Amino acid sequence: MRGWILAGLTATSLAAPKPAAADYHVTSPYEIDLGELEIETNGDAVFDQRQDQKAAASYTAELGTGLTPWWHSELELGFNRDPGGNQPVLLTQAVTENTFELTSPGEYFADWGFYFEYGQYTATGRHAGANEATFGPLIAKDIGHTTETVNLYLTRQFGPDQSAQGLDFSYALQSRWNLWTPLSPAVEVYGDTGVVGNSPRVSRQQLLVGPVAMGLMRLNALGLGDAGQVKYELGWLFGATPASPRGVLRWRLELEIPF
Repeated sequence: MRGWILAGLTATSLAAPKPAAADYHVTSPYEIDLGELEIETNGDAVFDQRQDQKAAASYTAELGTGLTPWWHSELELGFNRDPGGNQPVLLTQAVTENTFELTSPGEYFADWGFYFEYGQYTATGRHAGANEATFGPLIAKDIGHTTETVNLYLTRQFGPDQSAQGLDFSYALQSRWNLWTPLSPAVEVYGDTGVVGNSPRVSRQQLLVGPVAMGLMRLNALGLGDAGQVKYELGWLFGATPASPRGVLRWRLELEIPF
């Protein structure tokens, strides 16, 4: 059954949306976490003196859990600060995120999942934006002591405040060296090629690359109780094209509580 689901959803993803806004994060097809409550925040801050990039930032507050052994769902609030001086931080999106594990680990050459997200834009006036649907395949494979993960997304905007027509293609790649559970290094790549069939030249596309530190620590090891664990990610992304921010600080902090 999973094989049929995989074939159908992958075919659909090649015809339609990119991850919703705000955070830089590579999603693993293994992130199901059945029987755990997740409290999570992601964020990123741009470091660039150009006025169209300066001081831009985004943050999320998320609550999620595994609904079945193969379906993880989250509710998210997204906050953004537009580039430029003295911009406010605004609640801009209410989002539902869903990750589906389509194959069992090691069942095929690579492990497959599927991601679907819908974001309802909440800001109005000059800060108004489009609603978005995003989906696409999640692919992971262990090679030696590393885990390679690929996210391929298509995004479609809806509503009167669209900034682009058609399907936007974006991707995220992560190569993680599984050195030590509390601290493992990784390299990540994030790109956005623009609208499919009307992509600008590479120098005008978004492309960021950089190192990330990530790990998992159990609460009892931190002296904070016997149940649950904390996951973290902290990275610096370098802009690889003139259209990209010069640098982006990105972070993720997640508390997992079993129930």
